[in-house]
Parts: sequence; C-alpha cells; structure tokens
Amino acid sequence: MSTPAAPISAVFVLEISDYSGPLLAGWLERGNSIKAIVVPALRPKRGRFSIGNFRRKLQRGKHLSRYLGKTDFGLPDFELIEFGRPYDWDKLGRQLSEIAADVLICFAFPAIIPQSLLGLFPNGGLNLHPSLLPHYRGPHPLHRMVVDQQQDAFGGVTLHKMTPRFDEGDILAQVPVAAKAWLSRQALVKAHAEAMRIVVSESATAYCRGELTGAPQPTGDFTWARIDMSHTLVSTNMSIEHVTRLWTVLGLAPGIYLTVGDAAVRLAFRIRTLGPATGKPPVRRWGAVSFDLANGRVVHLTYSRTIKRLVKIWQRFERDI
Repeated sequence: MSTPAAPISAVFVLEISDYSGPLLAGWLERGNSIKAIVVPALRPKRGRFSIGNFRRKLQRGKHLSRYLGKTDFGLPDFELIEFGRPYDWDKLGRQLSEIAADVLICFAFPAIIPQSLLGLFPNGGLNLHPSLLPHYRGPHPLHRMVVDQQQDAFGGVTLHKMTPRFDEGDILAQVPVAAKAWLSRQALVKAHAEAMRIVVSESATAYCRGELTGAPQPTGDFTWARIDMSHTLVSTNMSIEHVTRLWTVLGLAPGIYLTVGDAAVRLAFRIRTLGPATGKPPVRRWGAVSFDLANGRVVHLTYSRTIKRLVKIWQRFERDI
C-alpha cells in the first residue's frame, strides 16, 4: 500500500473574498494546510471609529466562515497577519520564518515581494494572475481586456512562479474563462474563483511535490494592463454589448462616464433599450440618461450612492441564491 503524500503547508498573501475563498477551500480539500494568511492592513482613522474598517473585518470573518468553515476539516487554525504600507519586509520575514511553510501563494498583491522573503519557502512563491499570460501583465488585467475587447481571447487565470518582475515568471498552469462569464459581475467572480481553485489545488500541489515544472513565458511586445480616465469614457461608436461589459467590470470602480454637454456623467447599468440610434444628443433627466450607441439608443441610470448600495445588496442576494 502506497504511503499518502505529506500535506503541503502554505502562506497565502491575498484579501479574503469571493474571489479567493474557493481557492483556500480547494487547497484544504486537497489535503494541504494553511499556516498563515497575509491580508491588507486596514488604514487606521486618527481619533475616531471607522465604519468602513469594521465592515471589512466583518466581511473577512463571513468569508472565512462561508468558505473554510464548510470544508470537511472545519475552520483551520492559522495565523492572520495584517500587512500594509509602508511595507516592513524585515518584520514580515521574521514572522513568516517562524511559521516555516513550504510555499507562498499570492493573488492581487500590489507590490513586488522581495526575493529574500520568497527564499524562506522551499518552493518559493507562486502568483495567480487573472489573464492568460504573457498577455495583459500589470495591475488592471480585467479592466483593460474589456476596454480592448480582448476578454474572449485572453480572459482566464495563470499560475506562475514569482520573480523580481511583475507577472513574468515561468507558467505552471492556465485556465481560460468562458465568454458568457463576462455578462455579469457575479458570473465573472464565480468563473475566476473556480479557475483559481483548480490551478491552486491541482497545479500548485503538483509543483510543490515535484510533479510539474514551469515553462518560460514567450517574449514579445504585449499590452501592459493599466487603465486611465480615457479608458472609462463611453462613446457612441461602441455597441450596447460592449458598454454592458464595461459596466460589469469597471462600473463600481473606477466607473464609466458619458459626456453630456460639458459634463462627464457617471453611468450605472442599462435599464432600457429604446430602439435604433436616432442621431440625437444625450438627454439627462430624472436620474437617468438616454443616448445613442452604435446599434441602438439606450437608457442608463446615473450613478449615485443609492445605486451603489442597491448593486451591492443585489450582488449579495445573487451570491446566496
């Protein structure tokens, strides 16, 4: 009888969310262990209580219970380390050296993790990137792919080795994301979460056991995934479908905007398609704006704090059904 493979211990560097919850659960279900999760530090508010920080801590607890509390092993015992700017890598290194895990696995961390810290782990560091590398390296891959209308070609998740440069390490695994996932935010989150669960539970495990080696990324001139204000502007030559995808990915942050007269009006979601394009200018009234696109005239709500709250409530409802 063969001896079961020893569990692999990991430190994860990520925010605990609907994106990352399934990959953490998948890692445990594979028989591995979590030694620590390094999360973004909450910004203290001088001399006053922060409702925003309280909500974030509450959300972390809910996500941990939702995803890890339902595994066969129950909620695991691990260290939760808050880490924020200015980054004290020496202090974090001392904390992680005491933990002594096999591998570091990262998702959506905004800075290069020093090689001295990655060297603490026998299997180094692995990163999850939400595109099919080498395409759309950089901080805003989902946003920029949708802006460029390249989501069907390069949408997906890549697991790669971490190096001193952003998103350039050897590729261990890739999982594409289906075109239909880009039609709603919740579908997009679920598709990426499932892809990350697969590559972490299967490919990261295989790599740490010496069963998988990486392949160098192709060289060439690839789009750097960063967006600016110009990428958030809606124009009349865009299709209804494209603007719907822009709202899905960019709508809550950083927003999408339409020029109405001399003002840039922030748009919310489409509530109606009026018919063919009319050639008339945009009309804004009663919390909505009607305007032409390439294949029709539509009505979008204008963005507001009330709309933001309603969208978030709907997303929570949609997630729970």
